[in-house]
Amino acid sequence: MEIIKDIAAVVGCILSVISLVVLCTKGGRAFIVKIFSKNTAEIRKENEQQSKDIKEIKETLEYLKKKVEGFEEVSRQQCRNIIKNIYYSYQKDKKIPLYERKTADAVFNTYSTILNGNSYVTLLYGEICKWEIDTVTYQDLNEE
Repeated sequence: MEIIKDIAAVVGCILSVISLVVLCTKGGRAFIVKIFSKNTAEIRKENEQQSKDIKEIKETLEYLKKKVEGFEEVSRQQCRNIIKNIYYSYQKDKKIPLYERKTADAVFNTYSTILNGNSYVTLLYGEICKWEIDTVTYQDLNEE
């Protein structure tokens, strides 16, 4: 075990002397600078490319964000229109077919939870929920 420690100490001393000579001589310094500058140039080139890619990704995300916001607004308007049409179609009798009630439920759920809609549709939907549900469908009437 002592022999291994001694060998390691001698190898360490030799490497230290070689390192000192390389660093102190003009050629040694030039060699080290050349190695690091080559690696640094490659890293700098990759960083520049990654910066361009990141900028392009950010621009694309911003564009997509604006598009999605537009689609969300259109979807909110469509949901409002569906609920409004259902309300005004059946408000006189205050009796709504089952399939229309299911449609109103699904549209309101989307409008309120996903699209964060406002209180106008909530008011109309609240009234729709109070109405009697007509379970007799057009198909049932034709079969009789």
